[in-house]
Amino acid sequence: MNLDTIFITLASLIILLFGANYLVKNIVYLGKKINVSNFVIASLTLAFGTTIPEFAVSLNAVLSLPPHPGIAVGNIFGSNIANILLILGVAALIYPIKINYDKLTRIEIKINFLIIFFPATIIFFNIANEGSFILSCIAILTLIFLMQQRFTLGKIDNSNNNIEKSLISILFTLFLSLLAILIGSHFLLNGSIKIAEYFHISERVIGLSLVAIGTSLPELTTAIMASLKKIEGVALGNVLGANTYNILGILGIVEIIERSSISKNVMSIDIYFLTIATLLLSFVLWKRKKLDIKFSLIFLTTYIFYIYLIYI
Repeated sequence: MNLDTIFITLASLIILLFGANYLVKNIVYLGKKINVSNFVIASLTLAFGTTIPEFAVSLNAVLSLPPHPGIAVGNIFGSNIANILLILGVAALIYPIKINYDKLTRIEIKINFLIIFFPATIIFFNIANEGSFILSCIAILTLIFLMQQRFTLGKIDNSNNNIEKSLISILFTLFLSLLAILIGSHFLLNGSIKIAEYFHISERVIGLSLVAIGTSLPELTTAIMASLKKIEGVALGNVLGANTYNILGILGIVEIIERSSISKNVMSIDIYFLTIATLLLSFVLWKRKKLDIKFSLIFLTTYIFYIYLIYI
């Protein structure tokens, strides 16, 4: 390992932090400009951008010759579990995440169960080929409907906002910030893998830990920055939106391209922990006014236990 690797890895981390800082700031501007909540902006547009790494890795895996559907499916499941347990756990550890139980939150609880229902139905009923293809098409259509519902229910009255920046300027800054996060994530992941290989950490361990967490770096960085700035709605909206895109969108596309990918490549432990993570999050959304330090520690402990079980 040379000094260039260390320098590029550290520089990538700095790019990530700067990108996240401007991304979060301009999300607030955009929400006020078009009269929707931070949560909706984060769950629709930001989440779409931050799931690009998962989409790129998964699509390349199933389109390569020979295809590697196991990597594609594993990446999606691992990222979703990390999104809930690791990212929200870390974000809430920095600053409690406020929960507003309203119509939008009730929709999010239903979406959480749809996220489990889609792959669980395929796995437990061993649905493959035409059956899984039809379910995947339904999942993608459901995703489009749910995005429309999020936007409609997330409208707020911001008629008195005093944002002087133009909409074009805000969108351009958002684009550059997101680009910085994606570039930073890419080089940080590559640098981390090289450092891990230098210390003779096995490929299996690298894949299970760094790849799943690495493709979730945009969500993690954005959530941490939002918590540091005490901006409500961004961390939770980003994670919920990203998970919806991952399962109903990306996983659906993977299954359409490579039939039976889900039934052949998902282990019981993955669906069980995705269910546990989703139930924990749904309970917090339903019963709690905030995701505080107590639940943050529960989330993080559960994630560490999951990683431990995979390793052994």
